[in-house]
Amino acid sequence: MYTWIFVCGIIFAFYNAWGGGANDCANSFATSVGSKVLTLKQAIIIASIFEFTGAVLMGSHVTDTVRKKIVSENIFNDDPGALMLGMLCADLASAIWLTAATYMKWPVSTTHSIIGAIVGFCLVYGGEDAIVWDKIGFIVLSWFVSPLVAGILSFILFKIILKFVFESQNVFRNTKRIYPALTFIVFFINTLFIIYKGSPQFDLDEMPFWQCFLISFGIGTFTALISWYFYLPYATKRVERFFGSGGQENETVIEEGITNVRSVSYRNVLAIEGAHEEETTTDEVNVVETDLDEFIQTEQSVELQMEDNEESDNFVYNSEISLDENINNSNEVTLRLRKRKEKQQVEELHSNAFEIDPKSDKLCSWLQIFTSCFSSFSHGSNDVANAIAPLATIFAIYQTDEVSRRSDVPVWILVLGGAGIVLGLATWGYKIIDRIGRDLTKISPSRGFIIELAAATTIIIASRSEMPVSTTHCQVGSVVGCGLTAGKKNVKWSLLRGIVFSWFITLPITGFLSAALFSWGYYSPTTLTNITLA
Repeated sequence: MYTWIFVCGIIFAFYNAWGGGANDCANSFATSVGSKVLTLKQAIIIASIFEFTGAVLMGSHVTDTVRKKIVSENIFNDDPGALMLGMLCADLASAIWLTAATYMKWPVSTTHSIIGAIVGFCLVYGGEDAIVWDKIGFIVLSWFVSPLVAGILSFILFKIILKFVFESQNVFRNTKRIYPALTFIVFFINTLFIIYKGSPQFDLDEMPFWQCFLISFGIGTFTALISWYFYLPYATKRVERFFGSGGQENETVIEEGITNVRSVSYRNVLAIEGAHEEETTTDEVNVVETDLDEFIQTEQSVELQMEDNEESDNFVYNSEISLDENINNSNEVTLRLRKRKEKQQVEELHSNAFEIDPKSDKLCSWLQIFTSCFSSFSHGSNDVANAIAPLATIFAIYQTDEVSRRSDVPVWILVLGGAGIVLGLATWGYKIIDRIGRDLTKISPSRGFIIELAAATTIIIASRSEMPVSTTHCQVGSVVGCGLTAGKKNVKWSLLRGIVFSWFITLPITGFLSAALFSWGYYSPTTLTNITLA
């Protein structure tokens, strides 16, 4: 039945998965990249592995005919082809909106996008009686509740650690003392998050809460002991070696420019003078002189680079080239100046945040990576259905010519969804990563893992209450809550207003777009009659 719908469904499902990867998947590693624990390339590689693995291995092999049971599928029993066309329009409408939102750097919910799209075509086909409005009300309520709860949890958690650890006299020692406890919390919460929100493929969604709790508690305890006896001594040596070898100074020089280069060079000059006064060995002095030469060369290269930038940022009309070439040169200068302005605004925003002991921050790096990996794996296993569930419904009707309550999801559809998510993250994922991980507030490793924890905890609470919350909303709320620990000036409210606005318009936009596509395809006349040419 309707082979063309099935073929187009494959294309649109992949497109929707791409949009989900570019927008929603980027949330998982936004804090890791923003805190500079991982580079963008490293984050994309790691996230791709966990997203694809989660989607294929733990993605549900059975899905509801209509996601989140917001519509009664009985209305399509007499016309399965209408449901096929509707799901096709829903996938396309959701994908178009995710593309537009990602382009504008708005982190929106893929779940709410597909829900809005399904509601749109069902309203056109079955009227308002076809919609379970209580479910829609619950979704609207989640726009307010989930980010608020995540923000409060993030604020409280970071405030507690800030007061008793990061503002104490011996920050690094106290960070090491609580590190096993932090490891326990990270693995306990994230394991509970994956199991309790778990995959129907392994019957995790049927597991009682007490069993989920005990399994998560055991894994958290085991990893805490491993971190205490094995990882912490190793990590402590690495951190102390890193900061003792001048590695941080070298990085600071590259990032902050001439001022730091001169100050470091000056310190090395004093070191040389002190070495001569104390009659140190020739080898030691040569090492210091070599360092000084390297810093001087770095200073000269930075000065030359800055001179080149200053020269290139001053546009001068060149009468020897064409007008179009002058316009292009002017546009390039304008673009560089805009990027410089954005960078200055971000640096000014980050200057409002608390300065945390760098050694303690460095020690929290692996906790940040672990929480991001958990989040990415869970996203792949749970949210891949937002793109492939419509295709699974189309495929089931294509094979059986009837509507069933549940649809089997073949492995090839899961692979298709996982591949689309990975491609979306690799191509456009940086847009949302920049927005959440850098532009909204300052993120550091010690802040990042707390943000992920608060978001995961909120989702667990919401799952218990059966509220269909968005991981994006929880993540953004958690970021803002952590940022508010340093005051209102530590959050860029203009960006937040745009993000919240995008949440409110997601359902209406995808709904209207899906309704328009369905109406055009389903109700358009198939024959031309009674046409009179003037």
